[in-house]
This record gives sequence, structure tokens and C-alpha cells, in this order.
Amino acid sequence: MTGMRIERLDLIAYGAFDRHSLDDLGRAGVHLVYGPNEAGKSTALSALDQLLYGIHHNSRYAFRHGTRTRLGARLSAADGVAMEIVRRKKRKDDLVDGDGDPLGEEALARFLGGVDRKTFITEFALNSDELRKGGELLASGEGDMAQLLAAARSGMRLKAVLDKIEARQRELFLRQGKKPAINASLDRLKDLRQRLREVTLRPEQYREAEQSAAEAERRLTETEAGLRDARRLREAKHRLQENLPALAQCRDLEKQIEEIGADGPVAPDDIRAQLPELLKQRSEHIAVRATNAEHLERTERQLSETGQDDSLLPHATAIGRLARDITAILDEMDRQNSASDEVAGKRVQAESRLRTVHAQATLADEELYRIPETLRGEGRKLRDEGRTLRETLEHARDAVKRCRDKHERLGKELSALPVGEDVSQLQNAHASIPAGLAEKLVDTEADERKRDRRFRQARNRLELPELPPDGVLDLRLPDQEQVTEAVRAFRGLEERLRDRDGELDGTQRRLAQCRRDLQRLATDDAPPTHDELRARRAERDGLIAGFPDDPSVMDALREAVRKADDTADLMLRHAESVNKRADLTREITDLEAAVPGHQAAVDEVLADQALEQRHWESLWEGYPAPVPGIDQASKVLDDFGRLQTDARELQDVRIELDGLRERLNAHTARLQHLLRLGDESPAVASTGHASAMFAEMVETARGRLREHEQTVQERAAIERSLESAETDLEEAESAEAHAERALAVHDGQWQRFLSSAGLAADRDFDTALTDLESLLTVAAEVDAAEATERKLHQGEQRISEFGDLVKATLTACGRNVPASAADWQQAIETLENDLQRQTVDAQRRNNLLEQKAELADRVGEAAADLNGLESRLQDFCARLDLSSIAELEAAAERATVLREKSAALANVRKTLPTGQGLVELRRQAEETSAEELAEELGELDQAIEDLETERATWVEQRLERRRVLEGLNGGGEAARAESDIAQICADLAEDAEEYLRLEAAKIAIHACMEEYRANDQEPVLALASRMFAQLTHGAYTGLEMSDEEPPSIRAKPSSGTPLAPAALSEGTRDQLYLALRLATLERHAAAGNALPIAVDDIFMTFDEQRTEAALHVLDGMADRFQVIVFTHHEHVLRSAAKQLPKDRCHIHRLPSRP
Repeated sequence: MTGMRIERLDLIAYGAFDRHSLDDLGRAGVHLVYGPNEAGKSTALSALDQLLYGIHHNSRYAFRHGTRTRLGARLSAADGVAMEIVRRKKRKDDLVDGDGDPLGEEALARFLGGVDRKTFITEFALNSDELRKGGELLASGEGDMAQLLAAARSGMRLKAVLDKIEARQRELFLRQGKKPAINASLDRLKDLRQRLREVTLRPEQYREAEQSAAEAERRLTETEAGLRDARRLREAKHRLQENLPALAQCRDLEKQIEEIGADGPVAPDDIRAQLPELLKQRSEHIAVRATNAEHLERTERQLSETGQDDSLLPHATAIGRLARDITAILDEMDRQNSASDEVAGKRVQAESRLRTVHAQATLADEELYRIPETLRGEGRKLRDEGRTLRETLEHARDAVKRCRDKHERLGKELSALPVGEDVSQLQNAHASIPAGLAEKLVDTEADERKRDRRFRQARNRLELPELPPDGVLDLRLPDQEQVTEAVRAFRGLEERLRDRDGELDGTQRRLAQCRRDLQRLATDDAPPTHDELRARRAERDGLIAGFPDDPSVMDALREAVRKADDTADLMLRHAESVNKRADLTREITDLEAAVPGHQAAVDEVLADQALEQRHWESLWEGYPAPVPGIDQASKVLDDFGRLQTDARELQDVRIELDGLRERLNAHTARLQHLLRLGDESPAVASTGHASAMFAEMVETARGRLREHEQTVQERAAIERSLESAETDLEEAESAEAHAERALAVHDGQWQRFLSSAGLAADRDFDTALTDLESLLTVAAEVDAAEATERKLHQGEQRISEFGDLVKATLTACGRNVPASAADWQQAIETLENDLQRQTVDAQRRNNLLEQKAELADRVGEAAADLNGLESRLQDFCARLDLSSIAELEAAAERATVLREKSAALANVRKTLPTGQGLVELRRQAEETSAEELAEELGELDQAIEDLETERATWVEQRLERRRVLEGLNGGGEAARAESDIAQICADLAEDAEEYLRLEAAKIAIHACMEEYRANDQEPVLALASRMFAQLTHGAYTGLEMSDEEPPSIRAKPSSGTPLAPAALSEGTRDQLYLALRLATLERHAAAGNALPIAVDDIFMTFDEQRTEAALHVLDGMADRFQVIVFTHHEHVLRSAAKQLPKDRCHIHRLPSRP
């Protein structure tokens, strides 16, 4: 079975997608899926594993469609087999075919080739985050080749597991550690064992320890006793110090009490308590007696001035009747005189009045004027109703007129109001002003000054001239790679120079050594000849031949053998010396010939160094400061990078500041234009001026808007009033029509009334009612004339009876009776006035007599009370042997003061001890002063502090000596130590077991990684080398393994020594990791289970050229794998379209928002 391809991906209902498809994914080449941010690119990428292996039940991409979430696809294999599938978000039967029939997961087995979900996600899918982490692993230098290959294959999983295992091991144990659990337990175990050894000993000094503990106990007891005594003494001194003010106050009060007793008698409590009230009552009674006596005298004087005549009082009733009736009698007398004429006149008047209504009528025509009285009320009611209706009609007409006038007036007022101008632009301009713009301008200026200061400091540190930020940014310094390359070149030249110097020096030292050796080998001693050697050997042989016959020649034989051997050795050494001299001669010749070459090599390296130095200086031609040394270059670049960062930040802040000033200017100018205050645009000469002008414009705009709002409100109010006036006018006109209808009805009622009263139909209200009143008056006048005639007789009788009463009363009062009735009124008035005067005098006299008696009683009562009070006060004076009440008052005052002082003294004494304690306290107070007492307390405090320190020392000594004593006793402490040792050993066993399990797991993982490296390192490394060279456009020729153990990867540049990943740039490291990842996938192609490769925005750190190179690498794999590249960068699409063949570049665009 060969690889699988997704011909079509259907995002039926997935994430924010709804029925969207990516078609033609199965064509050969690179497929680029492009979508801007939030277009669903990550959603589409996640759909791949969800489609092939099932949608997670809690998938975060089901937020929109829920259980209706669906994915579909057409899959094809290299052998031509194709299948339509739909993946549903269900727990059962989630995979169906194109017709909806359920499919088992085994249906996908031939397409997946045994690759599970985790393998697909970690090997066939790669995003920018994982690419960056892989590059970081390379840069850290922690990953050897086995780890890198495992990470490339497993997607960093094994490395993460190893990191966790090693982190846990570090928590358990470190060789030089103290804090890890096993280290801490071992230290604790060591201490406990030492403690156990100590507590299980039985020292001979047990008795000394016991005596030492007893001594410590005794010294502690003595110290505590001394401390208690010192504290008691300090407490007594403190008590004395606290009571000194009270004792002094007590002495003062006692002295004052003695002085009060010496000033004179002191009133007892009963006199002191009663005296103020008695004195108050005495003063009050004296005042009352004087006041009443004065009133009594005035009353007697008024009584003597009052009249004594009471003669008319017995006849008061008769006089009152005469005065009451005299006017009526006189009137009656006048009526009697005119009664006859009046009766005749009334009849004539009545008839004349009747004829004003009915011209031909007489008083005999009673039916004309004897009309029902009810007609008067009916007529008045109709009149009032008519008047009311007419008034209502008039009011309605007036209301109509007023409403019309008001309507016209409001219309004129509305016309007179200015038409509201369109302030929407001003409102928009005012609302568009950001809050705190002026404050932000001030803050930004402060920030600009701070950044400018920091920029200048950084520039001065680099010893640069006075360059502005843009001048700093325009400076072109060598980049880090150039510096690194130059440093590498310098280091290479230094190493070469060391090598060449070493070669030259080694050659020269070897030459000198050879010459010394040759000098030692040069000697004048002649070597033995062959004849001498043969003679020695012949002597030896002769002795050997005669040895069996004569054993005594043994010593001579040995000497002959030695001499023969020495001669042979001497000849051999001489031959060797000759050979050595020849070899040394040849070597000296060779060395002498080699020295000039080594010297030339050294000179060549020195020339290269000079050339490299010039090249180094040329790299810094644009740097206006002194050229830094090689060792300082990186620091200078770092400092310069920070300076450029400061410069850019300063530029950004200044741009922002200019923007704020422009915005402030723009808002100010906009407001100024809209407010029509002038066309000149304000220039921000200073922040203060600009802010002030801006604030003024804002406030003016706010005022203008308030004025506009007020005008709008006024116009709206008038419009509402006008609308109300129109309504009132309509209502007034309706009321007018209603009043006219009501008046017409009333006119008909009025005509019927005139007919029933016998009056002409043309009579108006007043005339008709006047005629009606005239007729009724005629009837009343006729009735009055008849009544008057009846009353004449009654009046004559009353006058006669009144005359008799006048004569009798005047006679009884001793007054003269008038001769005629005309004088009755004068006599009666005189009599009434005299009676009234006598009545007033009598009443006043009675009142004065009553008042006199009452005042006399009051004077007597006050005198009696005053005598009683004086008697009691004299008794008090007698008790105290005093001669006056003033002295009595002084005695009472002394008693009050004495009572206050005694109470104060009692309160003070409450704070002091009683009995002998008070006596002792007073004695101590007399013997010392406050200053001496304070000094003594200070000394006591110091003594107590010393004793407390001594006590703390002896407490510690007692505890320590008891502990030593108990330790010597052994027992419980040893048992506790043994228990602790057992517990720590148990904990150590658990931690050690866990550590060993972790170590075993780490060894197993490393073994797996090493096995993979051993099996796949060579092919993967070879393929990754080619890909890396292609990805870097030949800047690196490939990869190689270091000679370290374990070996690590190195990148081979096109020139120079191989570089560790840490020396590579971030983008180059990412490209190295990408090459490793892609190279490890080839085993799947070889195994026939090549699934689609999906990468997401992996070109983040690639420049344009290397992005194009990466696209070529992916295109090279596109025949064995389906390659899908997800991106949101347009330039990736442009590079792909430019670099890849047209039939190998397929672009699929996602909608802006799915």
C-alpha cells in the first residue's frame, strides 16, 4: 500500500465554516491554503486530523453547529482506490460514506497505513510554535543527535518526557546538593546517627553533669529571687513615683482646709443647705411686702376720690325701660301724625305704579297685580340663567379672542426666534476630541525628554559624536554574522599563528636538540677492530674447550666471555652511534631546510592577520567612533543595538508627540473654524500655550453648544405653547357654539315666562322683572296701607302707657315732669346719664374695697412670713455665735468651700493606701524627691535588665545541662533517635526506588533514541544535509556530526569551520530543524504510509529567498507526499507563484470571514 491523498476537503459544518470546500487538493505539487486573520485557517488545519481520526466530543470547533458538526472528503490511494467519507460529531457511527451509510474505522485503515492520530499530529503536521521550539532545542546545545532525531521524529515528545524525568530526579538527588529529598534525608540520617551515638554513651562525668545541672538550678533560683526583689523594689518606687502628685495635692488640700477653719466658724451642713433658700425667701417676702404696701396706699387714695351718691340705683330698671323705648315712642308719635296722609299716598302710589305696567288698570283690578309669588323666583332664576348664559357666551367669545391673540402672539414670537443653526459638525468635532488629549501631550513630552536623556547617555557611552536619532539609525555597522565571521577568522588566524609558531619553534628546538645529540656522539675513542674481537672469541673458545678437563679455569672462562661480549657490545654501540650520527646529520640538514619554510608560513599568517585587521577596520568605516577591538565588538554591537532601539523609541515618541500636537492643532483649528473665530491655525509653540488655546476652544464650543441647546429648548417650548394655544382656541370656539345653543333654549323659556306673568313678549330681563316687581310692590303697598291703618290704633295706646311711666319714674327720682312730650327725651337722657355715672362709681368703689382687703391680707401674710424667717436666721446666728446675717452667709460660704475641699481630699485619698501604708508612703515622699526617685528607677531598670539577661542565660544553661544529663541517662532520646532513623530510612528507600525507576526510564528512552540514531542517523543526516543546503541557498553545504561523545550536530558553512546550532541565527536554526523533520518523514514514504504533510506559517523567520528555497524543498517532496501549506502571508503566495512551475503551485483561498 502506498501513500494517501485528500482529493477534496469539505468543511460542511465545522467551526465558523458552513458548506465550504477545498477542491483539487490531489493534484501534484504544493497546495497553499491562504486566509487572512480570522478567516478560519487554523480551523481548516485542525479539520485534517478530525476528519481522519474522529471529531472530539468536546471539540472547540463545534461552537456554532453543535451536534450538526460535519466534515467530508474524497480520499484516494496510489493504487487508484478512492472513497467518499463524511465524519459526524457522534459517539457511534460517526463515519459514513457519501450515501450516508455507516463505515467502520477499518475502512480507513488501507488509507492511513497504520499511522495513528498522535503520529499524524506530531510528525506530519508542523506549525510555527513547534518549529520555534525545535530551533530553541538546537540552540540550547542540550540535544545530542539522538535527541534531535527523536525530537524530529516524535515532535519534541521524548525531549519533554526526558526533561520531566530529569527535573524530578533533580528534586530527588544531586551529587553536590543539599535541598533535594535524598540529599536532605542523608544529611538528617547522618545527624541522627551521630546523636544516637551520643545519647547511648555513659560518660564517667555523669556526677559532674548532675552537679552542673544542680548548680545551674541553684544559680537560676538565686537570680530569680534577686529579680523578684528588684522588681518588688521597682514596683514600690513606681508606686511612690505615681503617688507623689497625689500626696502633694493631699498636703495642699489639708492646708487649705486648716486655713478655712482658721478664718471663722463654719456653718453646719443643715444651716449651709437651708441658708440659701431662707435668704432667697427673705428677699422675696421683703419685696412682696413692699410692693403690696405701695399698692394698698394707692388703692385707699383712689377710694377716697370715688363718688358716694346712689339715689338712682333703685330705679335703674324703670330708667332703663324709658331710655330703651323713648326713641320708638317718639317715632310712633311722628308716624301717628303722618299716618293718614301716608295711607292715602300709598294707595295713590300703588295705583300709579300699577298703571306703569297696565296703563288702564285700577286697584280694583286685583287679578292684574295679585300674581303668584313664585313667579318672582322663576323670573329671577330665568334672568340669572340668561345673564349667566350671556356672560358665558361673552366669556367664550372673549376666550376665543384671547386664544386667537395668544396664537398670533406665539406665532410672531416663534417667527422672531432665530432659526437654529446646524451644530452637528460642532457636536461631532467636540465629541471626537479624545479624553485627556492635552494631558497625554504633556505626558508624552515628559516621556520624550526622558527618552532623549537616555538616548544621549547611551550615545555618550559609545563615545559617538552629537548625532540625532535618525543619524544613529543611518549608521551602518557590521552585523553579528560579519562580526562572528571576523572573530572566527581572527581566531582561526590566531590558531594558525599558534600552529605555525609551534611548528617553527618545534623545528628550531628539534634542530638544537639534534645538534646537541650530534655533539655528544662525536668522540675520539677508536672502536675495537675485528682482529681484537676474533682474539677475544678465540680465547673464549679455548677456555670452553679446556673446561671439561680443567674445571678450575671457570673464573678465567667467565672473564673471557665477558670481555668477548663487551668487545661485541662496544662494536655494536659504536655502529649504532655511527648510524645515529648519520641520522642526526640528515635530520639536521632537513630541519635547517625546513626552518625558512616555517618562518615563511609564520610571516604569511602575520600578513593574513594584517590583512584581516584592515578588513576588520573596513567593516567599521561607517562607525564614527574608535574601531572596537575584536573582544569588544559584540558588546559594542549590543550597546549600539540598544542605542538604536533607544533612537527608534525616541523617534516613535517624537512622532507620537508630533501627532499629538497635530491632533491638538487640528482639533483646535477645527473648533476655531466651526466657531467662526478666525482662520488662523494655532501653532503649538509650547505645550502650555497649545493646551490653553485648546482648553479655551473646547470651553467655547461647549458654551456654544449650550447656547444652541437653550435656543432649541426655547423654540420647542414656544412650539409646544403654540400647539397648546391652538388646542385652547379649538376648545374656546367649541365652548362658544355650546353657549349660543344654550342661550337659544333659554330664550324660549323666557317667552313662556312672560306669557304666564301677563307681560308683553318684548320685555327684556330687567324690564320684565321690574314690571313683575312693580306688580308685586303694588300688591304689597295695598297690603301695607291696610296694615298701617291697623297699626295706628295700636300706636296711640302705646304712647299713652309710656307717658304714664315717664311721670311715675321722674316723680320717684325727685325730678320735674316735662310739660310736653317733646321734652321727654331730654329728661330721660339726663336721668340715664346720672344713673350710669352712679353705677360706675358704685362698681369702682366695690372693686377698690375688695382690692384693699386683699392687699391688706397680703401685707399681713408677708410680714408674718418675714418675721418667721428672721426668727430662724437669728436662731442660726445664735447657734454659731454670730452677730449678723452677713457673717452667717460667710460661714455658709466657708462650709461650701470646706465641703468641696474635703470631697477633693477624699477623692485623692482614694488613690492612696490607707492606714500604716499611707503613713509609710508619706514618710518616703518626705525623704526623697522626684528627681532622685527617677534616678533610682533608672538604676533599678538597668539592674532588672541585667538580672533578666542573667536569668535567661541560666535558663539556657539549665536546659542545656538537663539535656546533657538526660542524654547521659539515654532512654527516651535514644528511642526517639532510633525511630527517626527508621522513618528516614523508609523515606530514603521510597525516594531511592523512585529515583532508580526514573533512571531506568531515562536509560530506556536514551536506548530507544540511540537505537533510532544508529539505524537512521546516516540516511536522515544525509537527506537533512541536502535539504539544509538547499534551504540556506548554499550558505551552508550540509551537516556533520562532532567527535564528541555523545556526538552533536554541526552546520558546515561554505567557508570556515563547522558551527554549533547556538552560533546560528534564529531563522537558520529553524531551517535546520525543518530539514531534520522533513528528512525523518522519508521513512514513511519508504514504508508506503505517506500521509499528507500540513504545515502552518512555518516561514515566520525565513527571508524571501529562503522562503522560496523551502517551497522548492516541499515541492521536491510533493511527489511522495501530499503537501498542504497554510499561510496568511501574501508574499508566500507570490514567491510560490514565481518560483514553482505553474502546474505545481495550487492556491486555495479561504473567505475573509467564513
